[in-house]
Amino acid sequence: MKHNFLTGLVDFDTKWTEKLPIKTLFAAFKKVVPLVIINVYLHLIGKLFFDPSAIVPAIFHIRLKLMFFAQNLMLLTSAFDYLILAFVAALWTKYYLEAKLDDLGLVKDELLPVLVNFAIALIYGLTTYTYANQSAIYLVFVLLLTYLANLSFVYLTKWTKGKLADFGFAYLFWAAVILTIVIALCAFIPNQVSQSSFNGFFSMDFFSHWYGLVVAAIVTPIAFAFGFAIPTDLTTAATDLSQVNANLNAVYQAVMAVLPYPQNPYSVLTTSALIGGVGSTLALSICLLFLKSRPNRRLGLWSLVPAVFDSNKILAFGLPLFFRPLTLVPMVLTSTYGTVLTSFFIKVGILRPTVFTVPTGTPHLLLSFFASQTPLDALLVTFVIMLGAILIYWPFVKRLEQEAFNV
Repeated sequence: MKHNFLTGLVDFDTKWTEKLPIKTLFAAFKKVVPLVIINVYLHLIGKLFFDPSAIVPAIFHIRLKLMFFAQNLMLLTSAFDYLILAFVAALWTKYYLEAKLDDLGLVKDELLPVLVNFAIALIYGLTTYTYANQSAIYLVFVLLLTYLANLSFVYLTKWTKGKLADFGFAYLFWAAVILTIVIALCAFIPNQVSQSSFNGFFSMDFFSHWYGLVVAAIVTPIAFAFGFAIPTDLTTAATDLSQVNANLNAVYQAVMAVLPYPQNPYSVLTTSALIGGVGSTLALSICLLFLKSRPNRRLGLWSLVPAVFDSNKILAFGLPLFFRPLTLVPMVLTSTYGTVLTSFFIKVGILRPTVFTVPTGTPHLLLSFFASQTPLDALLVTFVIMLGAILIYWPFVKRLEQEAFNV
């Protein structure tokens, strides 16, 4: 049964990735991987060394008086994020229009739509960026606008039978209309959405029970795979949730107090479902290291250190993880597995929940060890979660390699 399911999933994945929009999008993703690697490591340096509560200065009791440099590095990496998004939009436009217009027997210069879609990504960045939402980038929004712009260009070209001048008035008017619509849409994005902060929502009592956390564990990888920004309430801002504050107050009053909210997003999801990023993708990086394919091993090697510190961006663009059924299924399985296991151990009293705050950059792999009142038990549970995640990913990764060889 397991073999039949996996075979069916691989067949579906193969057919899905052969569709022209997806095939050309994946080609664009893989083209920008070198830029993504540079971007990720710059982010990692900033997070570990220059953030006001970074882990390296906290551990070694040093104070880096490079505030000006740190701020400029932060701005550089944030601009780099949107630049990569713009390159993806531009490359996807070029690859897609070349293939689509060739299928229609039309010849057109794709430079204007490439520039328009490059500008779409930059407009999105300029209108939504704030200090608080550096990582809250909705890839799906930019890609949807890019695809609709491409379709409109194809339909205009097809309708006019390719007789319009490449940079004639009609195409320039088309570009102006597209950019005007994009600017208007970006202006209406609510701040709460652009910052990907939903504190009130995740502070609901529903997320203080195992079933609410399992729902979140299932939905989070799906949302990530479709290009939605993951709420900061599950990552960097998890300690701001009301359940976490209530638990912390209880511990301050009595060290081994009965916690009011033992199961919450911080004590369960952050520590078990997000090890290495959404879908516990540290396990995926480890699996890639043992494949026969040199490109996959190289990708695993480049992604390993960032994955330890909970960034899976290299994998997201390199495999990719976005819009990919064959990687989405194990991401959901590992996320759910870690959530259920951690919730169970907390429920039966084997594991004391994660309650304390930790320095910025602390790996989720060690979060429960540093922030739980039962550190050794927490470390053992994390090891079991990681082992299970590797076993879940392995058959899917092997099929991924076979699929690549068959292309």
